[in-house]
Amino acid sequence: MTPTRTIQAFIDAKKENSTPSEEVWNALKGYRQWNEPELIGLRNASGFYPEIYFEPGMDETISRLLAKFKEKVVPHKF
Repeated sequence: MTPTRTIQAFIDAKKENSTPSEEVWNALKGYRQWNEPELIGLRNASGFYPEIYFEPGMDETISRLLAKFKEKVVPHKF
């Protein structure tokens, strides 16, 4: 399951007042390997569904991962 589909499946389950599937939870556990846009999407989803953060300190971990992406951006002059 792709990260984008994982987040969407979580949101869909919550909108239907059901529990996200085991597949969704297993895919969420791999968030440390996700790319920057997916991590931003995960953070945005947590604003509406805070229970998407399933482990303590997850927001701080995401912040550190996003900071690493930002470090990779090389400034350049035109």
